[in-house]
Amino acid sequence: MFRGRMNKKGVTLIELIVVMVIIAIGAVLIAPGIGSWLPHYRLRSAARDIASAMRTAQMKAISTNLEHQVVFDNTNRTFLIQKGNSSSGSTSWTNEGVAQTLPTGITITNTFAGSEAKFYPNSTSNSGSVTLTNSKGSTRTIGLNSTGRVKVF
Repeated sequence: MFRGRMNKKGVTLIELIVVMVIIAIGAVLIAPGIGSWLPHYRLRSAARDIASAMRTAQMKAISTNLEHQVVFDNTNRTFLIQKGNSSSGSTSWTNEGVAQTLPTGITITNTFAGSEAKFYPNSTSNSGSVTLTNSKGSTRTIGLNSTGRVKVF
């Protein structure tokens, strides 16, 4: 009779069930933490998006030698980049892309004159800030100074 080693590779049904139970218990313990984390994530994401739009408008103003602005609509919770077309002393504005809507639970207030953060071809801008507030009351502020520096704090 042949007495060689028997190949016993594989997983039993019991081992598989034990692993699934451990994963299920971990998921149940983590789920409540995700719900409290979500408003903070949405706030950070919205602040990053607005700061990015402001930096993009600044770069476009410099590279195209045309004024650009980010327009904030506090009521509809949106923001939009616009390009300026100067003619005979007045500036008309053209939308660049579509309006971006803030995530659910985020409100916006701003201190810009006319609700616009304007960027000029000489890399300067108007001063002001945008404050975002989430449903938990946490805030993030995106500041803009006259030198064109965008800062999130």
